Amino acid sequence: MSTSKYIDDAQEILAANGDYSNLSDKDVYVPSIQVDRTNVYFISHANDDKHLVVYETGSTTGDFDAVESAEVGEGTGKKLLVTELTKVNNDALSKRFPWLKPISRHGYKYTFGLGDRLGNASNAHLRLFKGRGIFPILGQQSIRELLLTDRTELDVVQSAAWAIFEEGWTEGWGADGDHVKEPYEVEYAVESGCTMITLDATKKIHNEIADLTDEELDAKFNALDDDYVKYFTDTYLDKTFDLGDGAEVHFTKKDMEQSVLIFFDAVLYGEYIYHRFIEPNSLDFEISMDETIVPTTPANHYFFGNELNVRGITPETLAPKFYGEFQKAIDYIGDLDRFEREYKIHQAISKHFGYRVSIHSGSDKLSVYPIVHKLDDGTGWHVKTAGTNWLEAMRVIAKVDPELMKEMYSYAYNNLQDVKPFYVFTADKDNSPKPETITDDNVMSLLTDDNPRQIIHTMYGNLLTYQESFRYVFRDRFFDTLKKHQDQYDDYLNRHIAEHIDLLQGKSASRDEVRAKYEPK
Repeated sequence: MSTSKYIDDAQEILAANGDYSNLSDKDVYVPSIQVDRTNVYFISHANDDKHLVVYETGSTTGDFDAVESAEVGEGTGKKLLVTELTKVNNDALSKRFPWLKPISRHGYKYTFGLGDRLGNASNAHLRLFKGRGIFPILGQQSIRELLLTDRTELDVVQSAAWAIFEEGWTEGWGADGDHVKEPYEVEYAVESGCTMITLDATKKIHNEIADLTDEELDAKFNALDDDYVKYFTDTYLDKTFDLGDGAEVHFTKKDMEQSVLIFFDAVLYGEYIYHRFIEPNSLDFEISMDETIVPTTPANHYFFGNELNVRGITPETLAPKFYGEFQKAIDYIGDLDRFEREYKIHQAISKHFGYRVSIHSGSDKLSVYPIVHKLDDGTGWHVKTAGTNWLEAMRVIAKVDPELMKEMYSYAYNNLQDVKPFYVFTADKDNSPKPETITDDNVMSLLTDDNPRQIIHTMYGNLLTYQESFRYVFRDRFFDTLKKHQDQYDDYLNRHIAEHIDLLQGKSASRDEVRAKYEPK
């Protein structure tokens, strides 16, 4: 690195007066340039590495941890610093540019989760989202995903924050402590800088109730304390709740009893998390109801929303388990007409209580998005995607290093049993191509055929962390290849997420239309 070169760059930037189209140093990443009076900040891409360059009044540069520094010239009072992209330097930068920090998504109708498992997808996504009117949740990882990728919540938030600066994104962004279950997980996410918590109330959702007979259900409900039996009966039994625009929710005895016995414990847990963490830290709150074995009925949803409302809690979003199958990495499986009828009710319930619907496992659910767009009445939505960014990275591997792709698929295929307990998916060895049948000519089909696609998707953690003789077998080769072909990866990422948001915003009318529009080359 040459500090004298960077001094010249900073002075040239000041002289350019906002027009950076003809800068002489092509290593200066133009979207990152920030000028504050006579101070200059930018990201350099020299020698395939990224560094923050700071040209600032010498008396204020002590916030930064520099790897190189130089006095600019006698009498100027300026200093030139070259720094690594670390937390210390990000914190220093955010003092100067507060928009680097994640913020609340409250007030934004349309929000989109872009969980970047690898830490290198946010730049491409930000370029795509410019002018779309959608608030991005860039830092979004579950505890399970962190464990499977050997990352930390802080790493996730920091990676996103550096992308924000690098792309010059000043419109606001969020960070989601996704699918946290335990109080210590919530606290970890808060301390790492997350502005949103998605509470996965699995341990308090009693799925076993769905299997009870009517007689068993009656007995279990009537075994509750008398005050609870009276309250729930008086509030819900045989009641019909008008949601407006022809939408309503009715409670039969079974609706009431199942809603109470499956979900009331989760309501109380949500109340506890809200008062302990959400309210004191002014966080956005999402609650996941979707960790159940049966779809969330309108009665279930209304009950949950109403009981939160009684306790003075309005989440930002709530995620029902919709009718049909939202399996990982593939399109929706189910009756679209029924999905439409029930989504309309779920949206009406959300609007009634003042929050928005959240769609989990949203990656690739292209056939439902025209419905979501059609039914949107201005209430808005939150869509959560994550893992298929990994698949777009694997698309790069298949294109530029098919041998590595074949090796990774063979390992995933032969070790699929390791992840079966953690995900709901239909792919297995019987319905997927055997590794020995994959050639350079058909290797891309692994990412277009639903079954091998799911195998590669669900095995991401195992593939990234698998070692032999104390060395990673795939990880280093994988990341080295991505780094060399970042432009190709960015292109695939943009096409992939553009498919989603074009349908959600009505810019394309159908799955087939949008896929033809963004067919990868």
